[in-house]
Amino acid sequence: MSKELTEKQQMVLQYIREKIAESGFPPTIREIGDRFGITVKGAYDHIKAIEKKGYIKTFQNKSRAIVVTDEIPDALISIPLLGRIAAGSPILAEENVTGYINLPFEMVGNGEFFALTVHGDSMIEAGILDGDTAIIKSQEAAESGEIVAALIEDEATLKVLDKNSNSYRLLPCNPAYAPIEGEFTIIGKLAALFRQY
Repeated sequence: MSKELTEKQQMVLQYIREKIAESGFPPTIREIGDRFGITVKGAYDHIKAIEKKGYIKTFQNKSRAIVVTDEIPDALISIPLLGRIAAGSPILAEENVTGYINLPFEMVGNGEFFALTVHGDSMIEAGILDGDTAIIKSQEAAESGEIVAALIEDEATLKVLDKNSNSYRLLPCNPAYAPIEGEFTIIGKLAALFRQY
């Protein structure tokens, strides 16, 4: 169990969280020092004390290697929002990322996640509407009947996976659309859905 932080340590931790939420990256030790008017050594000592109490992890020899751990209540994880996905490039390649969404750790749990904006109405009967944000857990396989994100050339689509003994296909949840058969790659499984009203 994590130990209590001093007031200054709480302020430093809050600053780290804010910087991660703002830019996707933690601050450097020097930036922490500048922010609180303390020396680099003083900032380093605070970081080490916060780490010792179990709130963050640091990695040696990297200037921005601070990770907020999941032991913190209200810990946020930063999930990249993807636009079009270039075929052949890694899913989370920088050129695919259009922004970040911060969600509480306990909402999604462990794993690697990314987010997609839903376009179209092919999944309306599953309650997935145009403009929704789908949070996807990265994985290359899924069970029949699960909603997956699949890559068809450079377009990501959300559909229900249908597997039988000799074929895989993607099923829409709208009778106006036909099932998708042929080449596709599963890139993840639907973990959560958000709608902005």
